[in-house]
Amino acid sequence: MHRPTLEDVARAAGVGRGTVSRVLNGGSVSARTRAKVEAAIIECGYEANVHARSLASGRNNVYAAVLTQPYGELFEDPTFGNMLAGLSSALTGTEIGLSLLIATNEDERERAIRHLDPGRVDGVVHLTPHIDDPILASLNPDLPTVLCDVIDISRPNLWAVHADDVLGGRLGAQHLVTQGARTIAIIAGPDDAPSARGRLDGHREALGNLFRPDLVIASPWGSEGGASAMAALLAREPGIDAVLCASDRQAIGAMTVLATQGRRVPDDVRVVGFDDQAIAARTQPALTTVRQPITEVGAEAGRLLHRVLAGEAAASILLPTELVVRASA
Repeated sequence: MHRPTLEDVARAAGVGRGTVSRVLNGGSVSARTRAKVEAAIIECGYEANVHARSLASGRNNVYAAVLTQPYGELFEDPTFGNMLAGLSSALTGTEIGLSLLIATNEDERERAIRHLDPGRVDGVVHLTPHIDDPILASLNPDLPTVLCDVIDISRPNLWAVHADDVLGGRLGAQHLVTQGARTIAIIAGPDDAPSARGRLDGHREALGNLFRPDLVIASPWGSEGGASAMAALLAREPGIDAVLCASDRQAIGAMTVLATQGRRVPDDVRVVGFDDQAIAARTQPALTTVRQPITEVGAEAGRLLHRVLAGEAAASILLPTELVVRASA
């Protein structure tokens, strides 16, 4: 029985063999040509020999996804799972595998760096880059890398896909000001998180003369961090009438402390989060927050890496954020 070949598909589609190869490898062709080739593939019953294609192209057909958050954060924060889901969706319909590398300590980082080699993976999506990240400093510069945040680093083959944290920070702060808040505290994210710095910059811009450095505390992303920061801020300034949080989970911790101290939300203290995780709509009261397109960040990172490896023009991507007003502010 004759096994269909590239030549059979090319004849059926009325195109050259090279055009069929470009379609199979995610290269640049017109939508009309791609449709013709895909129809011919189905008509001929062609099945690609993945191993042979990999050898011919010099590709591994593997992307690496890197996570560097502490294990507690990885399993408690839905952000990372949502980004991974988005990245995985970008691989649908391809033969590209995803290698997940977790690097939360020095031993894991060294092991991850050994795997982040052009002989093993075609490109990298770093889901949780940090400022002064040792992973980035050790990466092979020949390996295309997409960051799911933005870091000011001079390195070839580096792109970023990230939400507009500065805009989100501005939106949250502007909303509190328009609601009449004047003594506004800020629970910022960790100092080494680029997104946390962007959100704080947005807060500072929007608050202007209302910005008080003494009412800013950097905290881990989780609810415990938010609770600890809220308690410390109230001890500094009992007259706080609003708080901006760098994550929804911080906001939940902050609201717990406010409740234990007899502060009503939003009557006494207005609370704004950031992320718009599913839990934000279920808090009591429901949480006003800034929505960022977390799943889309991962998906766009995968698509960007596709374009880079196909030799197409590629640029970093900034995705919009938006304010979601609920009962807490």
